Amino acid sequence: DYRVPDDKGEDDCDYPLARNLIMLLTGVASEVIVRFVVSGEKKSYTITLEDFRVEEYPQ
Repeated sequence: DYRVPDDKGEDDCDYPLARNLIMLLTGVASEVIVRFVVSGEKKSYTITLEDFRVEEYPQ
């Protein structure tokens, strides 16, 4: 039998940097998807959390 987990009122995005990190990752992922759909260009990026740096990943 499946039991519904207790609602503790905790939000997964309720950490100091979680929301900012999610927005950064969403922005980079959106850019990659749009670029691929529009021009067929494949790009990869690496993101460092220490300084929130986004760099193109060499292929």
